[in-house]
Amino acid sequence: MIAEPIPELAAVVVHWRGEAHLAGLVAAWPRDPRFELVVVDNSASLGELPAPARLVVPGRNLGFGGGVNRGLASTSAPWVLILNPDVRPRPGALDRILAATADFPDAAGIVPALEGPGGESQCRWQLQPLPSPSTLVLQTLFLGGERGPHSEPERGTAVEQPAAAALVLRRTVLDELGGFDEGYYPAWFEDVDLARRLRQGGHLMVFEPAARFVHGRGGSVPELGYGAFLWVYYRNLTRYLRQHHGADWALAARFTLVKGMALRLLLLPLRRPRRAPSRRAAAAALIDVIRGASSDWRRPASYARDFTAGRQEGTGE
Repeated sequence: MIAEPIPELAAVVVHWRGEAHLAGLVAAWPRDPRFELVVVDNSASLGELPAPARLVVPGRNLGFGGGVNRGLASTSAPWVLILNPDVRPRPGALDRILAATADFPDAAGIVPALEGPGGESQCRWQLQPLPSPSTLVLQTLFLGGERGPHSEPERGTAVEQPAAAALVLRRTVLDELGGFDEGYYPAWFEDVDLARRLRQGGHLMVFEPAARFVHGRGGSVPELGYGAFLWVYYRNLTRYLRQHHGADWALAARFTLVKGMALRLLLLPLRRPRRAPSRRAAAAALIDVIRGASSDWRRPASYARDFTAGRQEGTGE
């Protein structure tokens, strides 16, 4: 019996309640044995997928980081493309990635170019520097953060913190680092954490503008809900600060979070957050974040039901 050849590149897609986006990606994926497509179904809602996709069903929601790690364990490809369900490769993009892995033999990662459905570059959102601790604390006061370049950089430019919506990583490096930190559950800041660990290990990720992907930026926020998203995002922000910058920075962020959320509560009659379905829902979400920041991030029971699907609960940190 002849063994099937090992693919040169495996895309790992973590799926959670995004069937329509995923169907488009599967339809766009080339039928080429060099390129594997592994779908980790965290919501266990897919049933079957048409070729060439291969389905992995963990039986519970592992979160984004845990889903990527499970997908990585299921493939032997030397390069792994982490891909969101709402991302599509342009024709020839995967070949360009393989060419870049040969042209940059010392790189731990290849960063393809993301663009919107109209062809507009997403480099400002995609190609960011690693955030400083002061930048993250300011985010708790809604003062924004660092952004990427105004225009796409040259081929081979090092990128500190690329978005994980489409990111190619060398398998041996991922194995060396232990993959994604699954403590950033269910999502947000696991990619920032990995980028920092890559940099600390002396690993380089380089930009390849010729490998282009269309990104719809569908995201999982609508499915998760505004309140759960807000709580998880800031819980993981403070976790990241504590891990990489120390307990004092994490404590500072929790303190400013209480102030920032209280200010937003006062401003709710004048401005409703865009993602919140109502001012009442926004107020409940802001109060939950205040409680979380004040209580070592104990998760509200309603949020646990929203996204854990069998995961054991405890404190947030």
